[in-house]
Amino acid sequence: MDCVSRRQFLTTSTAALAGLAVLDRAPALGQAREITYLCWNNFSPGSDKKLAEIGQRFTKDTGIKIRIDHIAHAQQAAKFASEVQSQAGHDLVEMRMHFPWLYEGQLVDVSDLVAELEKKHGAVMSSAKEAAFVKTVWRAAPQYHALFLPNYREDLFKKAGLKVPDTWEDVYTVGKELKKMGHPVGIPISQNYDTISTGSVVLWCYGAMEVDKDGKTVRINSPETAQVVEWYKKVFRDCMEPEVLSWNDASNNQTMQAGKSGWIHNPVSTYIVAKRKKLVTADGINHSRSLTGPAGRHEVDVPRSIGIWKFSKNVEPAKEWIRYLLGKREVYNEYIISGEAFNLPVFANLQDHPVLKTDPKYATLKGEGVHYHIYGWPAPPSDRVQLITNSFILPNMLAKAVTGTPTKEAIAWAEGEMKKIMAG
Repeated sequence: MDCVSRRQFLTTSTAALAGLAVLDRAPALGQAREITYLCWNNFSPGSDKKLAEIGQRFTKDTGIKIRIDHIAHAQQAAKFASEVQSQAGHDLVEMRMHFPWLYEGQLVDVSDLVAELEKKHGAVMSSAKEAAFVKTVWRAAPQYHALFLPNYREDLFKKAGLKVPDTWEDVYTVGKELKKMGHPVGIPISQNYDTISTGSVVLWCYGAMEVDKDGKTVRINSPETAQVVEWYKKVFRDCMEPEVLSWNDASNNQTMQAGKSGWIHNPVSTYIVAKRKKLVTADGINHSRSLTGPAGRHEVDVPRSIGIWKFSKNVEPAKEWIRYLLGKREVYNEYIISGEAFNLPVFANLQDHPVLKTDPKYATLKGEGVHYHIYGWPAPPSDRVQLITNSFILPNMLAKAVTGTPTKEAIAWAEGEMKKIMAG
């Protein structure tokens, strides 16, 4: 996108979500004990159902009413911008990745709450801290995280005698055979978060990056990035179908659940939904260790946190909700279990959580020997990194390249767009 100021970005995003204004109901006078909470539609359906149940118990136990609203996570960026622009909307918002950095000045300091949580559950894991600990202040309370990893049709691999990939180059080798079998690789190359999740991992494994560790210097234009783009071009050509250019975040899940894709890169939600719906493909889906490349074995982590808007008239009741959901060990455990290993704890003392033992297919979630990062690594988290994410520059660069734009030209375009944001 063109270079914009933060305020211009917020204004533009506001217009994109005018249709969601119905959610912006300000609390009426005399209702200070009623709070509103905006969440995404969780890919593990049991999690949202359990959250509603916990909300009802919270009201019964505290006398504080809570309304929980859900929207698709792709709509969250514009929705946040809309609420900030109007200084009205929800009291609490569930935020993904670096959003607490982008909205630093609009979020209540919840350092006191996080101190309470860490006293009960242990220190917050590093990726979750990177996402919500902004310039020495916690701007959101770490909630849970989701890990990406390879998902594959174990039954098809065994039938064809295929080796489970250990490197990204192995994916190409196996992917050619899978496509011949009618079960292509399913990696999205479109404007969605899953494209960024996979694209970022491939960058890291090949030693490429978007922004340097100084947090200022754009490094996307490099020989390593060229290797990544060339890998994408051959995988798109020989292992995938053109439909990946129009996929949303759920598409790769759905194609594997439907029996089409033979290999995808995704959290365990694909398997969870297939199992819950008793799909015939469920038994054949399994997970393998995160892949490696010339620069090592890397993977993306997706932490989520809960922030409270400064314009909220109900800050203290909102804090009580966080204490109840995340601070009560029995409630938090129940919430984590309901996600069936899609939502994992972000606290040190809960890393060997019982949810990992509920199914042997969750064993690889322990991630031994894997380096987990959030978007933008090795650059430290910042509002600029989040703007690069929101602009879908990496997905657009890859889409340009696989549809005919020369590799150097596609990378140079991405470099220019990222530099505009970093300089804005």
